[in-house]
Amino acid sequence: MKLIAIDMDGTLVSKQLKVTKANKEAIQRAREKGHVVVIATGRSFDEARYTLGEADLHLPLICVNGAEIRNEKWEKVTSIPIPFKQYFNVEKALRANNIYYEVYTSEGTYTDNREKAFKVMKDIVLTSNPDATEDDVHKAALRRFKLGTVKYIKDYDLLMEKEGLEIYKILAFSSEPDKVANSVERLKQIDHLAVSSSANNNLEITNADAQKGAALEKFAKLQNISLEDTMAIGDNYNDVSMLEKVGISVAMGNAYDEIKSIAKFVTKTNDESGVAYAIENYLEERKTSLA
Repeated sequence: MKLIAIDMDGTLVSKQLKVTKANKEAIQRAREKGHVVVIATGRSFDEARYTLGEADLHLPLICVNGAEIRNEKWEKVTSIPIPFKQYFNVEKALRANNIYYEVYTSEGTYTDNREKAFKVMKDIVLTSNPDATEDDVHKAALRRFKLGTVKYIKDYDLLMEKEGLEIYKILAFSSEPDKVANSVERLKQIDHLAVSSSANNNLEITNADAQKGAALEKFAKLQNISLEDTMAIGDNYNDVSMLEKVGISVAMGNAYDEIKSIAKFVTKTNDESGVAYAIENYLEERKTSLA
């Protein structure tokens, strides 16, 4: 493998939302051997860079499920936004089912309800770490909220007035499955949208060309690397598009069974530094099989 793509939540970071020492060292060794490592996350750039900066890892980034690609210096390389016309159609579909949502943009992530935003953060943490205690979840969510990576705005219509702003992703959330299902049916009627999920009760809505798999393919071409020479590691449904494209696909030990079933290998959990285990044990697999 020449390229390694790694998801963040539930994959690279532990339930404390930190990169483990073993994962960091494994990534550093891989890079020293000449492998390119890219982080592919549903997070915004602001949130992703904080966690990576804490670990002193300066890696290329595929952010917001592929809506944005940044180089090793964290400069924007490409972006694939949702056109405003599509956004208004998405808004109608979600509002019709009274579903709360957040807007990920080129200027940060916005919420129009602070209380619901905190609940969403707790859900994101718990989804990636189902065995975490309530105290762990609360502290991790509070930490993310205090970072200021989610901004409050009274009305999302005010975003449309910001010159040059791009909408990258809409994260919708509801604890009522019927409302989520109804929204999905309405969203399917909107052209050129991708609707994925990182939990049973959320929807991640992006431009159809802004998925991890498509972004990874674009990134690999920029590096002159074949996807056959690429390993991807993930744990959730928004990782499927990249796991299906690469030469070596690895699911985390804490991944859903459906994700495990499509991967070539299953590594240890995120709390057991499963990324490090995968790099150390599966990276040379294709080379060995071709020998």
